[in-house]
Amino acid sequence: MSEPNLLTERRANIFVITFNREEKMNAMTRSFLDDLKAALDSVKFDDTISVVVLKATGKAFTTGYDLDGSDWILSQNPIDVSGRLNLDRDREDIKALLEYWWAMWKFPKPIIAQVQGLCLSGGGELIAMCDLVVASETAKFGHPAGRDLGIPPTVFLWPMLIGMKKTREFLYTARLFSATEAERLGLVNRVVPAHELEATVDALAADVARTPANNLAILKQATSRFYENMGLFASGDQAAELDAVFHQSETFVQFFAKAAEDGLQAALHERRRRFG
Repeated sequence: MSEPNLLTERRANIFVITFNREEKMNAMTRSFLDDLKAALDSVKFDDTISVVVLKATGKAFTTGYDLDGSDWILSQNPIDVSGRLNLDRDREDIKALLEYWWAMWKFPKPIIAQVQGLCLSGGGELIAMCDLVVASETAKFGHPAGRDLGIPPTVFLWPMLIGMKKTREFLYTARLFSATEAERLGLVNRVVPAHELEATVDALAADVARTPANNLAILKQATSRFYENMGLFASGDQAAELDAVFHQSETFVQFFAKAAEDGLQAALHERRRRFG
């Protein structure tokens, strides 16, 4: 029997969700996202739970969306069609994925991300939906796929969180950046030594959970509204359209054609050779 995608645990009024795909560096698949939604839904209206913590097994928090295609996040597996996606169907798929993230954005309880190691691409969307992020000094962030495979429909909320100039730098160059830089830019609340990460998150979650759950829901909604009133949802819709267009690009098609012919590792090797 295969290992579950996630492990869950109740600690008094704190609900802990642990990503459990260590052998895949916690890359996110369709079933992974479905399981995460189910775990969150299980406590969404549970008055005994005040705070949710997301953490991960292994060396990586998550490397983003799993590219091997066996449990693809959208309805079209680009490896099966050598990257040549039906544009209309892809557009609808991406909009559905965007709605997944907006549902997490609207989740009524505070979510704290405990990040160690790599947090890449789709992982950036995940932590953008979290209220607080605590990272190990070893954590690295970024969107390597920006050069050739697409943009996330939420654009990680970077334009609002860190501004236009830095967002463009990270997207144009696809460079990874450290936890220290992420904290300075406002993407991360705290950076701590690796051996202090667990204890720091536990203490923070316990502190947040001292505030009554109903009050936390109001505080969260009040702060979210500032972004929503600035056009958050409309901007996401437009980014989803552009992501579908990106998926028609030659770089996208070439990557998945290579994966279909020679395997995913060969495609990744060629990508590293081309872009570094």
